[in-house]
Amino acid sequence: MKAPSPHGAIVDRARITKWMQQFRFYRAPPGQAEIQAWLDRFKPADRDVAARILDCVEVISEASIQQGYKQALDSIDGWQRRADRREGKWVFTGFGGPSESGLAMLRVFREANNLTLQSFDGLFCNITDIPKKQLSAADTVVLVDDFSGTGRQIVNRWPTLTELIACDARCFLILTAATIDAIQNIEQVTTLQVLVQNRIQRNENIFSTACSRFSVADRNKLLPYCERADKKNPKGFGECGLLYVLSHKTPNNSIPVLHANHSRWVGLFPRNLQPAD
Repeated sequence: MKAPSPHGAIVDRARITKWMQQFRFYRAPPGQAEIQAWLDRFKPADRDVAARILDCVEVISEASIQQGYKQALDSIDGWQRRADRREGKWVFTGFGGPSESGLAMLRVFREANNLTLQSFDGLFCNITDIPKKQLSAADTVVLVDDFSGTGRQIVNRWPTLTELIACDARCFLILTAATIDAIQNIEQVTTLQVLVQNRIQRNENIFSTACSRFSVADRNKLLPYCERADKKNPKGFGECGLLYVLSHKTPNNSIPVLHANHSRWVGLFPRNLQPAD
């Protein structure tokens, strides 16, 4: 988490320009007008907190995501681009279904590791096609996704995944970012070895007392706005309270004032660029 400016710091053109530079990697980066409109949704007495939230937002660029994917694959023993140098069979798949982020990130993963040629197509498949690979304990399965805030989704689907793999093949999960709690949850319940570029510490949950960068008074000011943005998950999904944005989409574990997009609130980093009804 980036450090916020001191309390009461002026929101001037220079500060907004700094935010615009900080947010430039998002797929639809907000400009000065959008940032000012977002700040204006807060009462004057609460805009200092809102501004300090923006100071701390972390936008992870696609270049950084690709770098993390390459480093993760290079760290796995037995991997080589040349088939005759690899140890056992290798299978790469995106975690989740057709409408989820895993398959989209698998394309980014292929590009990051220079595996886009047709000759590498046999390494990749959908999760449901894993049984066709007839894997053994000598083989390796690599699941690719972008973010995990709680680990629940992965843990809940693990029994189905183990049935599809149907052997003792090594299993890795490569993520761009994940909370420490998510990583621990996944590794305690599954046999997945989690490889993560950005490990998010517990003190980065701005609604947690472990976070020293925002006071109880700050949190009390912010919460009503988060409730307006998302009444069901005002602290982000799983109450993760995060300020992370990925270049292609904002995790729902981040606070909703950043990503909600509907008639009651418009965030600077909407998960869905088209507003909800």
